[in-house]
Amino acid sequence: MAGASFDPGGFFEFDLATGSIAARGAGRVLVLSDSVVAPLVSAAVANGDLTSVRKLGRELGECVLGGLGGGALDAPFEAVLEAAAGVLSVMGGGRLRVERWGDALVASLDHIPRLDEDHLGVAALLGGLLSALAEHEIACVPVSSAGHFLLVDPSVAQKVWKWSRSGDDIAAIVGRLAPGGAA
Repeated sequence: MAGASFDPGGFFEFDLATGSIAARGAGRVLVLSDSVVAPLVSAAVANGDLTSVRKLGRELGECVLGGLGGGALDAPFEAVLEAAAGVLSVMGGGRLRVERWGDALVASLDHIPRLDEDHLGVAALLGGLLSALAEHEIACVPVSSAGHFLLVDPSVAQKVWKWSRSGDDIAAIVGRLAPGGAA
Protein backbone atom coordinates (compact mmCIF):
# COMPACT_ATOMS: atom_id res chain seq x y z
CA MET A 1 0.00 0.00 0.00
CA ALA A 2 3.01 2.32 0.39
CA GLY A 3 2.59 5.24 -1.97
CA ALA A 4 -1.01 4.30 -2.80
CA SER A 5 -4.16 5.78 -1.34
CA PHE A 6 -6.33 3.79 1.04
CA ASP A 7 -8.82 1.63 -0.88
CA PRO A 8 -11.92 0.72 1.11
CA GLY A 9 -13.11 -1.63 -1.66
CA GLY A 10 -13.27 -5.17 -0.37
CA PHE A 11 -12.35 -4.07 3.15
CA PHE A 12 -15.27 -6.05 4.53
CA GLU A 13 -16.13 -9.59 3.52
CA PHE A 14 -19.71 -10.59 4.21
CA ASP A 15 -20.48 -14.30 4.63
CA LEU A 16 -24.24 -14.57 4.71
CA ALA A 17 -24.15 -18.38 4.95
CA THR A 18 -22.39 -18.22 8.33
CA GLY A 19 -23.69 -14.82 9.38
CA SER A 20 -20.24 -13.32 9.83
CA ILE A 21 -18.31 -10.28 8.66
CA ALA A 22 -14.51 -10.11 8.36
CA ALA A 23 -12.44 -6.97 7.95
CA ARG A 24 -9.23 -6.96 5.94
CA GLY A 25 -6.40 -7.76 8.31
CA ALA A 26 -8.64 -7.75 11.40
CA GLY A 27 -10.59 -11.00 11.18
CA ARG A 28 -14.18 -11.25 12.33
CA VAL A 29 -15.90 -8.03 13.34
CA LEU A 30 -19.28 -7.12 14.74
CA VAL A 31 -21.28 -4.18 13.48
CA LEU A 32 -22.74 -2.24 16.40
CA SER A 33 -24.45 1.12 16.53
CA ASP A 34 -22.86 3.92 18.51
CA SER A 35 -25.95 3.96 20.73
CA VAL A 36 -25.06 0.39 21.81
CA VAL A 37 -21.30 0.95 22.14
CA ALA A 38 -21.55 4.29 23.99
CA PRO A 39 -22.96 2.88 27.26
CA LEU A 40 -20.31 0.13 27.23
CA VAL A 41 -17.51 2.65 26.75
CA SER A 42 -19.02 5.03 29.32
CA ALA A 43 -19.10 2.17 31.83
CA ALA A 44 -15.46 1.37 31.08
CA VAL A 45 -14.57 5.06 31.61
CA ALA A 46 -16.49 5.12 34.90
CA ASN A 47 -14.61 1.98 36.03
CA GLY A 48 -11.30 3.52 34.98
CA ASP A 49 -10.43 0.59 32.71
CA LEU A 50 -10.28 1.26 28.99
CA THR A 51 -8.02 -1.74 28.32
CA SER A 52 -10.48 -3.36 25.89
CA VAL A 53 -10.95 -0.14 23.92
CA ARG A 54 -7.18 0.35 23.70
CA LYS A 55 -6.86 -3.30 22.56
CA LEU A 56 -9.37 -2.60 19.79
CA GLY A 57 -7.21 0.35 18.73
CA ARG A 58 -4.15 -1.92 18.64
CA GLU A 59 -6.07 -4.37 16.45
CA LEU A 60 -6.93 -1.53 14.08
CA GLY A 61 -3.24 -0.57 14.07
CA GLU A 62 -2.31 -4.15 13.14
CA CYS A 63 -4.87 -3.94 10.34
CA VAL A 64 -3.16 -0.78 9.08
CA LEU A 65 0.25 -2.47 9.26
CA GLY A 66 -1.08 -5.42 7.25
CA GLY A 67 -2.26 -3.06 4.55
CA LEU A 68 1.10 -1.30 4.45
CA GLY A 69 2.88 -4.58 3.85
CA GLY A 70 5.56 -3.79 6.42
CA GLY A 71 6.42 -1.67 9.41
CA ALA A 72 4.97 1.80 9.69
CA LEU A 73 8.41 3.16 10.54
CA ASP A 74 9.63 2.11 7.08
CA ALA A 75 6.80 3.83 5.20
CA PRO A 76 6.31 7.53 4.46
CA PHE A 77 4.45 9.28 7.30
CA GLU A 78 1.72 10.46 4.91
CA ALA A 79 1.05 6.90 3.68
CA VAL A 80 0.82 5.59 7.24
CA LEU A 81 -1.50 8.42 8.26
CA GLU A 82 -3.72 7.91 5.21
CA ALA A 83 -3.96 4.17 5.89
CA ALA A 84 -4.76 4.77 9.57
CA ALA A 85 -7.36 7.40 8.67
CA GLY A 86 -8.92 5.03 6.13
CA VAL A 87 -9.19 2.10 8.52
CA LEU A 88 -10.54 4.29 11.31
CA SER A 89 -13.04 5.85 8.92
CA VAL A 90 -14.45 2.59 7.54
CA MET A 91 -14.80 1.30 11.10
CA GLY A 92 -16.95 4.37 11.95
CA GLY A 93 -14.40 6.22 14.08
CA GLY A 94 -14.59 9.52 12.21
CA ARG A 95 -12.09 11.19 9.89
CA LEU A 96 -8.58 11.41 11.33
CA ARG A 97 -6.16 14.27 10.74
CA VAL A 98 -2.80 14.85 12.40
CA GLU A 99 -1.21 18.30 12.69
CA ARG A 100 2.16 19.39 13.99
CA TRP A 101 2.12 22.05 16.72
CA GLY A 102 5.79 22.88 17.18
CA ASP A 103 7.35 19.67 18.50
CA ALA A 104 3.94 18.19 19.34
CA LEU A 105 1.44 16.19 17.30
CA VAL A 106 -2.29 16.77 17.63
CA ALA A 107 -4.76 14.24 16.24
CA SER A 108 -8.20 15.52 15.31
CA LEU A 109 -11.30 13.55 14.48
CA ASP A 110 -14.05 15.04 12.38
CA HIS A 111 -17.45 13.42 12.97
CA ILE A 112 -16.16 11.89 16.20
CA PRO A 113 -18.42 9.23 17.68
CA ARG A 114 -19.86 10.37 21.00
CA LEU A 115 -19.02 7.38 23.19
CA ASP A 116 -18.46 9.19 26.48
CA GLU A 117 -18.63 12.78 27.69
CA ASP A 118 -14.89 13.51 27.65
CA HIS A 119 -13.86 11.44 24.59
CA LEU A 120 -11.72 9.17 26.78
CA GLY A 121 -12.91 6.07 24.91
CA VAL A 122 -11.86 7.51 21.56
CA ALA A 123 -8.59 8.63 23.16
CA ALA A 124 -7.92 5.04 24.24
CA LEU A 125 -8.82 3.74 20.77
CA LEU A 126 -6.47 6.24 19.08
CA GLY A 127 -3.75 5.56 21.63
CA GLY A 128 -3.88 1.84 20.89
CA LEU A 129 -3.89 2.38 17.13
CA LEU A 130 -0.99 4.83 17.17
CA SER A 131 0.99 2.75 19.66
CA ALA A 132 0.78 -0.24 17.33
CA LEU A 133 2.00 1.90 14.42
CA ALA A 134 4.81 3.59 16.37
CA GLU A 135 5.93 0.36 18.05
CA HIS A 136 5.96 2.09 21.45
CA GLU A 137 3.31 3.35 23.83
CA ILE A 138 1.56 6.59 22.98
CA ALA A 139 -1.18 8.26 24.99
CA CYS A 140 -3.77 10.41 23.27
CA VAL A 141 -5.15 12.99 25.65
CA PRO A 142 -8.41 14.80 24.83
CA VAL A 143 -7.61 18.51 24.81
CA SER A 144 -10.85 19.91 23.39
CA SER A 145 -14.51 19.01 23.21
CA ALA A 146 -14.24 19.28 19.43
CA GLY A 147 -12.22 16.06 19.08
CA HIS A 148 -8.58 17.13 19.41
CA PHE A 149 -6.08 14.81 21.09
CA LEU A 150 -2.50 15.57 22.06
CA LEU A 151 -0.11 12.67 21.43
CA VAL A 152 2.19 12.31 24.42
CA ASP A 153 4.32 9.86 26.32
CA PRO A 154 2.12 8.03 28.85
CA SER A 155 4.25 9.39 31.69
CA VAL A 156 2.88 12.92 31.15
CA ALA A 157 -0.66 12.04 30.05
CA GLN A 158 -2.22 12.66 33.47
CA LYS A 159 -0.55 16.06 33.76
CA VAL A 160 -1.75 17.06 30.26
CA TRP A 161 -5.28 15.87 31.12
CA LYS A 162 -5.30 18.05 34.26
CA TRP A 163 -4.12 21.09 32.30
CA SER A 164 -6.81 20.52 29.71
CA ARG A 165 -9.50 20.09 32.35
CA SER A 166 -8.38 23.29 34.07
CA GLY A 167 -9.02 25.23 30.87
CA ASP A 168 -5.65 25.35 29.11
CA ASP A 169 -6.03 25.29 25.34
CA ILE A 170 -3.82 23.27 22.97
CA ALA A 171 -1.31 26.08 22.44
CA ALA A 172 -0.87 26.62 26.19
CA ILE A 173 -0.42 22.91 26.83
CA VAL A 174 2.11 22.53 24.02
CA GLY A 175 3.96 25.56 25.40
CA ARG A 176 4.08 23.99 28.86
CA LEU A 177 5.49 20.77 27.39
CA ALA A 178 8.16 22.52 25.31
CA PRO A 179 11.73 22.57 26.63
CA GLY A 180 11.86 25.45 29.09
CA GLY A 181 8.06 25.38 29.48
CA ALA A 182 6.27 25.21 32.83
CA ALA A 183 5.95 21.40 32.82
